[in-house]
Amino acid sequence: MKIFDRSGILLIPKPKQPNELCKAKKIVLVKEAYCQNGHELIQKRVKFGNQSGIFLKVRRSEGEGFISLSPIYGDKSRVSIDVDLQDGELIEILCPECNQSLPVYGHCECGGELIVAFTTVEHDFNNCVGFCNRVGCRHAEIKNQGQLLSISAPNFF
Repeated sequence: MKIFDRSGILLIPKPKQPNELCKAKKIVLVKEAYCQNGHELIQKRVKFGNQSGIFLKVRRSEGEGFISLSPIYGDKSRVSIDVDLQDGELIEILCPECNQSLPVYGHCECGGELIVAFTTVEHDFNNCVGFCNRVGCRHAEIKNQGQLLSISAPNFF
């Protein structure tokens, strides 16, 4: 997939419209996400449809930047800010407020790690969103009151 056009303009794929994603009777929407220190990760800086994204800091060997992930279950859209992510690389995911690495939930099937953001201010692993730190990995999960929802679709990062 091309990142820039011939004149050097950044190409950002148009995400699916929310009404396309909402054909099911119910959708899962991450309305709250926090780091382990209680800092809010849902921010209005990047919108997906009319929903605020999950805003995270990323660190890689070539530098730091930010990404915003869609809060809509099944939508794998993301926006990178000030960082060029390479498919297959492992990145460190941090809170943009306190600059601390988000906790690891477990190992991913791809060899990366599942990183979590908590859906309650209390950092409870029974209420969290987990996503792999390998760019391009399709594995992610949502746990709500201990119940696991698996998200498997291409291009999460």
